[in-house]
Amino acid sequence: MDTGIIIIILSLGIPAVVILLIFLFIKRNFARNKKFADELKVKISEARPALAKVISASQGVVGGDIKRLIFLKLEINDGFGPNYQADAAWFVDTLHFDKIKEGSTIPVKVNARDKSIIYPAESWAVYTEGYGKELSVKNFEST
Repeated sequence: MDTGIIIIILSLGIPAVVILLIFLFIKRNFARNKKFADELKVKISEARPALAKVISASQGVVGGDIKRLIFLKLEINDGFGPNYQADAAWFVDTLHFDKIKEGSTIPVKVNARDKSIIYPAESWAVYTEGYGKELSVKNFEST
């Protein structure tokens, strides 16, 4: 085989293989993300409605101009037992920061299996997980 033909085959074949591998990697990630999103939709649909009083709110990583990651400490009143505290990390629309001021009451959804997982019940906030802050529940007596 001529050297020129080998160079042409390699210069066309290697990029084609790389592009194919990138495409397969992206496709696999989309499938995994879709599965996670579908599971989260099911969990949120099974969650119980409750009211939460904002004890504290602190800004985390900036998620862009429209939504910011906010760490919330909430006092949950789910109607099934004593009030308790839970931490949550949500992306909150910056136009609605006034709704998460300390002392505000907001509607939430409590995970049916783990009451420490709190989902927002409003469209201006989006549930998120995995930002390194340990989410925990602490029972306490309401005043």
